[in-house]
Amino acid sequence: MAIVKKTRSNPVLRWLSAKPARIISASFLLVILIGAALLTLPAAAASGESFGFLRALFTATSATCVTGLVVTDTATGWSTFGELVIIGLIQIGGLGIVTITSFFFSLLRRKTSLRAMILTAESTSSFGFTGIFKLVRKIVAITLSIELIGGALLAWRYYNLFGRVGIYKGFWQGVSAFCNAGFDLIGDTRFGPFSSLINFNGDPVIILTSGLLLVFGGLGFVVWSDILAWPWKRKLDFHSQVVLLVTAILIFLGTIAFYFFEHNNTSATYAMGNLPAGQQWLASWFQSVTPRTAGFNSIDQASLTESSKLLTTILMFIGAAPGSTGGGIKITTFTVILATIASDLKGDSDTLMFRHRVARETFTRALAIFGLGLTILLSGTLLMTYFEREALSQGAFTAMDLLFEQASAFGTVGLSAAGTPQLTKASWLVLIPSMYLGRVGPAAFAIGLAMRKAKGTERVHPEGKILVG
Repeated sequence: MAIVKKTRSNPVLRWLSAKPARIISASFLLVILIGAALLTLPAAAASGESFGFLRALFTATSATCVTGLVVTDTATGWSTFGELVIIGLIQIGGLGIVTITSFFFSLLRRKTSLRAMILTAESTSSFGFTGIFKLVRKIVAITLSIELIGGALLAWRYYNLFGRVGIYKGFWQGVSAFCNAGFDLIGDTRFGPFSSLINFNGDPVIILTSGLLLVFGGLGFVVWSDILAWPWKRKLDFHSQVVLLVTAILIFLGTIAFYFFEHNNTSATYAMGNLPAGQQWLASWFQSVTPRTAGFNSIDQASLTESSKLLTTILMFIGAAPGSTGGGIKITTFTVILATIASDLKGDSDTLMFRHRVARETFTRALAIFGLGLTILLSGTLLMTYFEREALSQGAFTAMDLLFEQASAFGTVGLSAAGTPQLTKASWLVLIPSMYLGRVGPAAFAIGLAMRKAKGTERVHPEGKILVG
């Protein structure tokens, strides 16, 4: 008689593997914790003394979630080892650990399970898992190619300014920019800590290269794969058409609006109104691009008018495209909601968008993601207004600045009008989960809704009539 021993799987692993979204979320959390542990080491700090776990955890979360909010200037506060840990976290966070793992499996030609293929498809925001590993190889190739080209251009300009160390700064920033992280190494130069790109408005190569890297990273890998296939297909998928069109519209309208709001603003040294006329349009374009989850800034964010702060907050909340290195609720979510409202106003029974019908389930999912994002944004801001009540009463910054900060964290942007290092540690503890949820929350929530099976309709409930509006 044969005896079969039944193995018991770990309940935690069983719970994680039940849904791909949980594995994706857990992988980001694991990378953050490993990164925080490395950044806590004295060797990671330029001074040789550990910054402590909270500051390391904030930095690791911001890097892994490709945000860019910093409580310590990257160039002056961290050692070369610390900088390499940060850029490694940015690269892993931009691609996603599932995508990276799948890439190496595809190179080794290892057989993978159907569950692994589904997980990879969800991680890359693909429409299916047919040819998914070919897409993964494309994603890695596209990422490295664009980072290399952008980094080379930046290295060329920085070499002229900073010498050989400028090459390191350029390629480092190329990775950070394409991954929409917003970290830079300019602070240890003559421009001072936390200066970002405010001294480079007169250098169109640096501003345009950085801005285009941000846009390219925010389009999404599925869109890039579609663009590369266009010479053979001669037609872009509907998703790609929507992403490209809405991205162009938001950048164009944002550029016009920021110029209108800021061209006469001379309230601070690095306000837009103090720039020459030709540089103001370039600064307006960059200010329109950077809220799309980037984090670099070429003008002082604290000096922005209230109109510009509100517009920047809206753009940060909308974010980039699905499957990209950016955050926010995603431009497709925003577009579907607007299209549904417009269709309802016109009396259409279906959601019509650019002469295509969008399934009602897509709108329901978009509305749920919008509601989740708005809840995170408002609840986080409310907590921060409480923790920063003393600074608010003293006029150090305004509630609008805290809403701006929270939108920057949730949208994984990295812009700050209040000055993140000046906030209390309690506010840091609010921003950390906001960055994490902004990177994995909406995506995981959307995946969960997409994979959830409809419940049976055996039970019939009475119709409840309620007035809305």
